[in-house]
Amino acid sequence: MKTKLIYIIALVLLFPLFSDAQSRCSDFFKYRRPEAPYEYNNQSSSAVCVTGQTYEFILPLTKGKDYRLKFYAAAVFNNKIKFKIIDESTHETVLDLPGESANREEGSCVLADYYNEDNGKSSHPYFDFYPATSTTLKIIIEVLPVPQAESTDANIKRQKKMNRGCVTVVVLDKPAENSSF
Repeated sequence: MKTKLIYIIALVLLFPLFSDAQSRCSDFFKYRRPEAPYEYNNQSSSAVCVTGQTYEFILPLTKGKDYRLKFYAAAVFNNKIKFKIIDESTHETVLDLPGESANREEGSCVLADYYNEDNGKSSHPYFDFYPATSTTLKIIIEVLPVPQAESTDANIKRQKKMNRGCVTVVVLDKPAENSSF
């Protein structure tokens, strides 16, 4: 009876810790502001992701709006994430970049900030889309597995290390500059 009571108390105490991880992902938008003239699109999303998994995010784009996409990931992933965007109407790959690259130049990676020579500041990468017609993008996010230590002893079975953290897709939009009736 005592053991059962201890398990129930442990569950009651630990449950908020697990549910809090998901709520912190959604809190991302409370702490960041979109840069004018862009506004947050309600399709922006954050999710708890796990190393070694691939995730897909479908994003419909409508004619008459310009879109800006930004990606953020928890530090636990160490920017070891691959991002691919495919235009579903043409099946063309429009973006295929790592989370971080060695040179950290503009357009070379998705997550790592780069030095913007135009304004002399560090800038977070973004990707603009100007759809001429309504279309759908498929965003594929591959969280790379954590490197595992090898064992030479066949009798030792190591548990795979997995990390959890938030990955955020920020979708910003504004009315298209060249839109007509």
